[in-house]
This record gives sequence, C-alpha cells and structure tokens, in this order.
Amino acid sequence: MNGNKYANIIVCYGDADREILTKQIKMFRERYHSKVVMVIESENDISWLNEHSEMFEETMDRADGVSFTDDVVNYCKMHHLAEKETLIMAEISDTETLTGLGFEVKSPSDMAESYKKALEMLGSMIKPRV
Repeated sequence: MNGNKYANIIVCYGDADREILTKQIKMFRERYHSKVVMVIESENDISWLNEHSEMFEETMDRADGVSFTDDVVNYCKMHHLAEKETLIMAEISDTETLTGLGFEVKSPSDMAESYKKALEMLGSMIKPRV
C-alpha cells in the first residue's frame, strides 16, 4: 500500500459526458500516477475504449446477475487493489457499502457538472485584452 488514495481509478461512464470525464481522469492519472480501469457495460464503452485505449490499463467486464458493488469488490480482491487507494467513478445508488469498505465514490455526472461550472467561472474571471 502506497498511501495514494487515487492509485486506482475504476470508471463506469454510464450516461456521463465522456469528453469532460476523460479530461478529468487524465488530470487524476497525471497527478496521482493512477492505474485506470474502465468498466465495460455497453457498445458505447467498447467504442470509447477503442478510441482512448491509451487511458486505460485494464477493463472490468460486468458479471451477469451480480451487483455493481459486488463486481467492484471482487475485481479489487482478484487484482489486489486496496480499497483505500481506489476511487470509483460511477452512478450508483448504494454508495454506503463501498465507502464503508474504504473506497471513495464519485458521480461522473456530478464531476462533469462541477468541471463545466469551474470552466465557466474561469471564463468570467478572465477579461479579454482590448
């Protein structure tokens, strides 16, 4: 365990703005030297992975009939990823189970909205030169 709470990032894009979320993941990855795992749930995920394969060290396929929480916990155990060093970016309703185990959970859509607002604020702070 290296104490980096973002050593591992597990991302499930869902319906989030993929462009913005990918920019944020790149920032986390560069700053924290994170290993990024993409959850594959749809054809859109496969297409995105093909276009941005350099971003992801691994993929996590979902198991039929298994909850997202159980899939993540099982994946982390199998790959020896410490809970306290793993950030999960996913739209899930039951975050308490994962946070109780030590994971940090962030909503991709909330992250994208926050990023957009930060850009808007930055834009309003920067005055064009005349």
